[in-house]
Amino acid sequence: MPDVGIVMPVYKQKSSYLRAAIQSILKQSYSNFRFIIVIDGAPEVRSIIENEVQDDRRVRIIMNEHNQGVAKSLNCGFEQLFADPDLQYFTWVSSDNIYYYDYIRIQRKHLKQGPEQLGLVYTCFREIDDNDLPVYDDFHTEEMKKYQMKPKEALLDFCLIGPSFMYKSRYAKAIEGYGMEPVEDYDYWLRLIDLCEIEYIPEVFMDYRVNSPFSISAQLHSRQQHRRWRNAYQTAKLLARKRRNIPLETTILHPIKDGSVESIDLLEHVLEQYYSNFRLLVLDLSTDQLASDLLSDIPDPKIQYAAMPGMNEREAIIYALQNVLTPFTMVYGKVRLRMFDLERLSIQLRKTSDHFISAYFTPSFELIEYGIEPVSKEPVYNVLYKTHSLKSVLTPDSLLLKK
Repeated sequence: MPDVGIVMPVYKQKSSYLRAAIQSILKQSYSNFRFIIVIDGAPEVRSIIENEVQDDRRVRIIMNEHNQGVAKSLNCGFEQLFADPDLQYFTWVSSDNIYYYDYIRIQRKHLKQGPEQLGLVYTCFREIDDNDLPVYDDFHTEEMKKYQMKPKEALLDFCLIGPSFMYKSRYAKAIEGYGMEPVEDYDYWLRLIDLCEIEYIPEVFMDYRVNSPFSISAQLHSRQQHRRWRNAYQTAKLLARKRRNIPLETTILHPIKDGSVESIDLLEHVLEQYYSNFRLLVLDLSTDQLASDLLSDIPDPKIQYAAMPGMNEREAIIYALQNVLTPFTMVYGKVRLRMFDLERLSIQLRKTSDHFISAYFTPSFELIEYGIEPVSKEPVYNVLYKTHSLKSVLTPDSLLLKK
């Protein structure tokens, strides 16, 4: 009796990739599964698929008349599988990846033999090019294993699960289906782990094809598409924190005077931070608020705008600071942040109980230094402060400004 259900959504795909992907599933060492292939408005691939599956009774082909996207195609396939009470474990596979012989067997084994609260397992993977050759060496694979070997709480900052996974049907049936393209997987994991635990299997069980012509990753190369992806990615994180009642930790005050290329560049870099539990309050000092209008084309749920026409930077920061309630605050500008800067700084600030504390980079940007006394009566850019520390530094001026 089959106890594993698999869905493969297919839109446009290179025929050789599609054949290899299908065969890698049909030839699995564990063969007791149901395999649903959803053709998403691409009738030209049907003959290729039918030729590969032949009369394999494990396979069912579903045809969407019009292209509906990955999320709806997945939901269509899983709706069919949910109706079968014997199916205990689910996964979905891409039409351009290659799945190793034991891909299903090993993940099913870990779910079956693991504790009841274990709901999802995932494995490492190898990245390959158009010719099925490894993109990186073995050292990169070992680093990838370390990267993925994190507690489930780390999923709030980055998608450590990747394209190789399997989960229990009981948890899948307890949440809504896939949505929020193009981060449908990431949003799904965040909702699933609200209910269950996860386990990492640090072995490679599949080849992930990097930037294949019809992949989602290939479609995200343009700036606008990347912004769309990032906005959905950050929205999924924000919703997960709200569900778990995780409070906001950091406020970033970002004074701007225009919507220049430099201003856009600074904004883009803070939005690319690995650490994401912050709100970005843009203090628009322009007299016509044109800066906000230009930057508002960059969508992100963490951004808020405050109109402060004609104010100087110092005054704007002091006024805005009075309503900051988060434990940490940064005044951002002048020099752009690197991807891991906020994460490194926030980790260090959490470790200390000092009344006054600031954390900042040395001029070489290689080491972090810490101060336990206020280093300046001015708000220093790109320093992460405990908020009460920064307010204490600026209190005399803030009181004068309020009079």
